[in-house]
Amino acid sequence: MRNPTPSRMLTFAAVAAAGLISGCSSLPFVGDDDREVNRAAQLEVPPAFSGPAAGGSVALPEIASARAEAMAREEESGVLATGTDIEVAGEPGSRYLVVGTDPDTVWPKLQGFLRDEGYSIRRLEPNVGLIETDWTGVASNEGPGFSIMRILKIAQDTLFKPDSIEKVRLRIEQGEGENETLVFVTGQKRELTGDEPLVPGDESTTFEYSKSADSSALTAETMSRLAAYLSGGSAEESRAMVGAKFQARSKVISGDEPEDRYIEVAQSYPRAWNRLGLALDRLGFDPVSRDREDGEIEVKHSYPQALYEGIVMRGVTVDRDAEMTLHLSLEVMPRRDGGTDVRIEKINVAGGTLPKDRAVILSRINAELE
Repeated sequence: MRNPTPSRMLTFAAVAAAGLISGCSSLPFVGDDDREVNRAAQLEVPPAFSGPAAGGSVALPEIASARAEAMAREEESGVLATGTDIEVAGEPGSRYLVVGTDPDTVWPKLQGFLRDEGYSIRRLEPNVGLIETDWTGVASNEGPGFSIMRILKIAQDTLFKPDSIEKVRLRIEQGEGENETLVFVTGQKRELTGDEPLVPGDESTTFEYSKSADSSALTAETMSRLAAYLSGGSAEESRAMVGAKFQARSKVISGDEPEDRYIEVAQSYPRAWNRLGLALDRLGFDPVSRDREDGEIEVKHSYPQALYEGIVMRGVTVDRDAEMTLHLSLEVMPRRDGGTDVRIEKINVAGGTLPKDRAVILSRINAELE
């Protein structure tokens, strides 16, 4: 990353001042004090979920904010039509939104939500209903209100050192009816662990961040804000809805052979299917194909070694530096008693080997479904 020299900084300051004097009304985020932290800075950090989709970045059109759309309709509501039902389903750690309208209507609203929140969209894949942001800097010591960083949306080390960086993934699926959309939210954070001070005459500095980790707090808060954004409800109502108590039930069933192991979920097929998709998101898998009617899911993982974090196995090790890719095929089948079974149909690891891969993967998925 490059930082401005002193002369460049003076030029930058002059341009910024000129922009402010010419009229702040034309700059983004002025007066938008809804955020508790500043998410204006975008950092070039390797993505935690996966790399960018093949084909490069996508140029995205501007989308009106919730406030602008509500004003256009002269209604004090969210970006969806008045009366659109929004509910929360799932259990702690695997909740999702059920929106009472079709996916084509919801899809562009999600992009608008992320932009209004100050994120930059890195991936946009309509074929699998996936939207993922870039890593975004957060300054915990900066309060709400006017912010030059928020206006100019720059992430230069010289002017802004984020206390943490975060990213969000949104994924949608068709619900049980044509006018029902399921929205899954996953948030990850990395905390600042150190930095290399800027040396006079040197144009670079480096910030160090911890490994990416799922953040239940970020996920819950993002889901709450999204529910309020879509419905026009208050933040307090949305947080209460997302925080409602649920009970989850799942367990790994062992057999005589490793291939006989599977997950038994004491929930109906539609709910288990939705929760499984979110569990795979949280574990860092990328969707490849999904066939709900036949109960088939195919996913891949660009760094499967992450699945072994916190797992101790005697006599075996995992090569953390190897460039591996894991392809996984799952079968999801309803049972006669109303529950659902999740089985691994196929595992393929390219670039190395993973010990006890079937047992580890089932254990990690089950932990997300419990």
